[in-house]
Amino acid sequence: MINVGIIGMGRSGWELHAEPLQKITGYRLVAVCDQSQARLDKAAQAFGVRTCQEPRAILDDPQIDLVVIAAPSNLHASLAIAALNAGKHALVEKPMALNLDEADAMVAAACRAKRLLTVFHNRRWDRDYQMVKALVQKGVLGEVLTLDSRVMTYGPGWTTYGVAEFNPQWRIQKAHGGGFLADWGPHLVEQMLDLTGQWPDRVTCQLRAQIWAKEVEDYFHLRLSFPSGLLVTLEGSNNARTPLPRWFLAGRDGTLVADGAWGKWTDMRIRSTVADMPVDLLPQDAGPSSGGRSYDVGDELSAQFYGDLLDALTTGRPPAVTALRARNVMAILDAARRSHAENQTVAIGSPAT
Repeated sequence: MINVGIIGMGRSGWELHAEPLQKITGYRLVAVCDQSQARLDKAAQAFGVRTCQEPRAILDDPQIDLVVIAAPSNLHASLAIAALNAGKHALVEKPMALNLDEADAMVAAACRAKRLLTVFHNRRWDRDYQMVKALVQKGVLGEVLTLDSRVMTYGPGWTTYGVAEFNPQWRIQKAHGGGFLADWGPHLVEQMLDLTGQWPDRVTCQLRAQIWAKEVEDYFHLRLSFPSGLLVTLEGSNNARTPLPRWFLAGRDGTLVADGAWGKWTDMRIRSTVADMPVDLLPQDAGPSSGGRSYDVGDELSAQFYGDLLDALTTGRPPAVTALRARNVMAILDAARRSHAENQTVAIGSPAT
């Protein structure tokens, strides 16, 4: 049994971690930490756990094996390093850190402590992504030449994701590490690395604060170039009343287009050529599907992530999302921010292995 303590009981800590952990065999949630006593009172009633307002109480608790850090992004590195130094395994919400230097310090702390460090890249298990990955691995598209991956939304929901007891708008505040690139960039970059198995060598990035944010961006556009010739576009916007396709992949043997929303069933179609004739394929049987476009997989993603993590903690194998993979995601995001600041294409350093 893995005993868990959560630091940060906002929406992510509550909905993506505490609630799912109640349903996953092999874990026991024993304590939570939050600066809001009102949130703690609700958590004690909902989950029957010990509560505290100071993270040190979680870190010093000898019963806790795994510390989940669901505090705002600016606190990820310091809390993760403190947890690792205390002899705990650490799971950090994305983004892993504010920058690559912080991420490297976290990896070094995990190596010194000989404890597991991972990041909550739960979108690795999105059903639309798993479908695209299955098709690419089956070779349905042939060699992938260009890959476009987008998350496009509209409205105040993203800007007010936080809870009233803390700060509903922290995701659009620079001091807390907010911004659309920090929010969605890690997911899109991690999926891209997993899907392609390749490492880009150059990035061109533009960030914009257009409608919903002033201190941070509510739009990002990354163009990644690979030594193989592959070109990848990653785009995120909270300003799109009508979004572009979630996925667009052009391969030597076929082109894939997927509409719909992230994490839900998408209308996916492939245009290929058979006997010199164009053919449209509907790949419902090529990978996992939800069976309906209205299906939200939030709880399912947490169960998949925590199931994989449990196996890693009990067998000693690496988790699906290793600390080095999360660190390499930060390396690409760091290079993207540098590209925007310098208004030019920049080189991306080699990945950590």
